[in-house]
Amino acid sequence: MAAVENATVDGTLEAFPTEDECISGPYTGYDKYGNIDHNYRKCEHCGAEATRKDTLTDCC
Repeated sequence: MAAVENATVDGTLEAFPTEDECISGPYTGYDKYGNIDHNYRKCEHCGAEATRKDTLTDCC
């Protein structure tokens, strides 16, 4: 769900994505042998990937 940034005079709303909307995941990462190696999250704006969600908060 998007947070409301501004309500306009004509009653429409301008929204911007919340932190949870710009960071997706967790996704499963694999090693070169196809074994599950790690979980990661991805920033939808710039494509950066990190194993810790809080690492991407400055990205958005």
